[in-house]
Amino acid sequence: MSALSARARGALLVAGACLCWSSGGILVRLVDMDGGAILFWRSSFMALAVTIGLIAGHGRQAPAVIAAVGWPGLLSGVLLSGMFFGYILSITRTQVANTMILMSASPLVAAVLARLILHEVLNRRTVVAIGVAMVGIAVMFGHGAATGSVAGDAFAFLAALSFGANIIVLRRWRHIDMVPATLLSGLIAAAVAAPWAIGVSVSGTQLAILATLGFFQLGLGLFLFVRGSRSLQAAELGLLSLLETVLAPIWVWLSLGETPDATTLLGGSLVVAAVLGLMLTERMRLRFKRPSPN
Repeated sequence: MSALSARARGALLVAGACLCWSSGGILVRLVDMDGGAILFWRSSFMALAVTIGLIAGHGRQAPAVIAAVGWPGLLSGVLLSGMFFGYILSITRTQVANTMILMSASPLVAAVLARLILHEVLNRRTVVAIGVAMVGIAVMFGHGAATGSVAGDAFAFLAALSFGANIIVLRRWRHIDMVPATLLSGLIAAAVAAPWAIGVSVSGTQLAILATLGFFQLGLGLFLFVRGSRSLQAAELGLLSLLETVLAPIWVWLSLGETPDATTLLGGSLVVAAVLGLMLTERMRLRFKRPSPN
């Protein structure tokens, strides 16, 4: 019963994280700034939010908690900062739908990396899903090359690679509390993006939106995801993460009328179908798997 309760709490936390993350597209559109400056302010506010949370939760032990993540936490921080770069630089160069669809391939990226790094066996379902997703990604990149948005698509795929690699880190060192790693990621991203923010004036309205991006959209979202991912299987994480893929373009469409074109929907449907099919079949396999006799 306790295990079921832990998984239910984990699912709610990850769903909440996806809801937070899904607001990113509309907030970036509303702030109307250069991508590098957005990245600096968003990462800075996120680092501040995590710092406040760590001090509130651990008091004087916060520095020791941060140090306890060790080099795995630093690696996670670097990968997350790479995801931040890819996400912001993509979403400021292409449609929100393109960014979210390409980033949704991160579970498949994680599967490939698990094979290469953790030496896990890729089953037939995963190979088929990767093949279908690659066709969808090729369609979207081809369309991006024709419309001049290929850079945005490439940055989105960079974000997917970084996020997929971070999933492997979280799985490999799941016994470590990786919440402090989100602080490291914010500090790394802010430091690298600082040159783009120099000399950029920020209005009060823009600062409020940037604070919302850092505290709510990114900070709270990452906190919920890291907490929830510790009690969920990879298939469940992949399924729940698709919530962001679906919701983010809807918010932008409802608020700003940004509508994906037919080619994006075609390629995107292949990517999402590949991820959804793999996650559902894996979930069913685990549910009906009989325990081995003692």
